[in-house]
Amino acid sequence: MPSSVENLFTTDPNWAAFAKEHGHLRPLPPPSDPVALDLATERANQSISEAAWAETHPLSSVGYTSCLTTIKVRDGTDISVKLSHPTHQQSQTKLPVLFVTHGGGWVQGTHITEEVWHLWPLYSHFDLAIISVEYRLAPEHKFPTWMNDSWDVLEQLLSDPEAFVASFGPQANISIDTQKVILSGSSAGAGTAACLSQTCRDKNIPIFGVVHNVPLLCDYRHLPPDCTTSYEQCTDSLLSSGEMRAVWDLIIPSPTVGADPKASPLLGDVARLPKHLIFVAGQDPLRDEGLAYARKLQNAGVNVKLHVYPGVPHNFAEFWELDATQKFWNDIRRGLKEWLT
Repeated sequence: MPSSVENLFTTDPNWAAFAKEHGHLRPLPPPSDPVALDLATERANQSISEAAWAETHPLSSVGYTSCLTTIKVRDGTDISVKLSHPTHQQSQTKLPVLFVTHGGGWVQGTHITEEVWHLWPLYSHFDLAIISVEYRLAPEHKFPTWMNDSWDVLEQLLSDPEAFVASFGPQANISIDTQKVILSGSSAGAGTAACLSQTCRDKNIPIFGVVHNVPLLCDYRHLPPDCTTSYEQCTDSLLSSGEMRAVWDLIIPSPTVGADPKASPLLGDVARLPKHLIFVAGQDPLRDEGLAYARKLQNAGVNVKLHVYPGVPHNFAEFWELDATQKFWNDIRRGLKEWLT
């Protein structure tokens, strides 16, 4: 484990130069000030940027294709699910599954969100069945809707994988290996993956592994004492502690509810969980909870590989030019290769 969080926060010179050149240094109000969240604008901007990104980064350029379906969850709502897989794959070969829950603070995000900073470095290196869930978002939908939607889709995948794949139509001519299901996500999506892994353990459902990229794991009102320094440090980071507090206040107004391990997996039981890959950024208000989760897993005897990228912000991996991003790509590829070969 890193010995000094101060050293982790010190700005990476490569990030500083990049941020200055591209205008990513922005002053934000200190954590004591209220932070106003304009979700409508944020969602609209994300829709535009992701559409532009997808147009210039077709999956066909990395040997993948995709198809969509809807899966009906417990209250009868149809949830959008995306399946991406290699175009060259033979149907008789079983593919490992990467079950992806996207980031966005549970208030925004789409299937494309994880492709930009989490999935793109994997496509040309692995043959995977990548299943992405567009769960319903807060604040329009109340906790624990986003967790329940994700669980309902995962449960249907695991209970009847052939029917699940068939729901995508004839273009999904693949077989999947339910003995190699990896739960994966970034930020809030990593928090969802953590919740799902604990639920699977409770239900005696084997999961092959879990990948957490800059994970969001605990309501700030319930952070353990050793997890507060990153909130204190990251008052003007690209994702600030003030913004994170505002997100939690919006999605779970009741502080009491935030103590539920379904909302804050850091507070849950981590015994007998599968192996983990965890990636943490040094200038991220979520840094300390990611480090604490890795410690908790290790203390419980879980196989954990932790990678920390000092001096870069929460969403550093969106900026492919950064040295830290290239290291992240190499680290996640190496980790998954060790698991799958």
